[in-house]
Amino acid sequence: MKFSKSEIQNLLIKFYPYLGEKEAKILISISTYKVFKSKEIILTRGRTDKKIFIALKGSSRSYSIVDGVELNCHLRSEGFLMGDPASFDENPLSLLDTEAINESHVLLFDMGDLEQIALKNPQMMIFYLNLLKEIIVVFSHRIRSFVTMNATSRYLDLIKWNPLYLKTTYDKHLASFLGMTPLTFHRVKHKK
Repeated sequence: MKFSKSEIQNLLIKFYPYLGEKEAKILISISTYKVFKSKEIILTRGRTDKKIFIALKGSSRSYSIVDGVELNCHLRSEGFLMGDPASFDENPLSLLDTEAINESHVLLFDMGDLEQIALKNPQMMIFYLNLLKEIIVVFSHRIRSFVTMNATSRYLDLIKWNPLYLKTTYDKHLASFLGMTPLTFHRVKHKK
């Protein structure tokens, strides 16, 4: 069942409490609401636009294919921003495909449109800056986990970081995201 505009607005305010009703309506006005089935591609690699989305419901993954193997770069669940980091570049070229892991309700928008609105609206600038902070925190955490943690520690960290992934994401995607084989993931998961 699709969300109504008022339900989308309420979800945005729930996920981003510093957004007021007016700002949530502004974000909705520059967005497209879509529902994707499991395994349906939300964003494709090779794009030159600045499209990103907020997951209203469901989970998604962004991945590259290297030597025929899918490598998960990002996992996101409801309430979080998702898209290719290239969307923040002046001359974007998306290198990742983004796929719905399960039925996913998303609010797609262009980062360039949000930037233009943020320059004119202080509350939208706060929203924009908080999105950037979220991205920095997630990337720095991901880098630190790969540099300082072994497979078991990365798994335990994921449980703390976002336990929803364990309920909404296939083990093979989690294994790839954590940089381990499905067999190693299975061993670590059942050991704990």
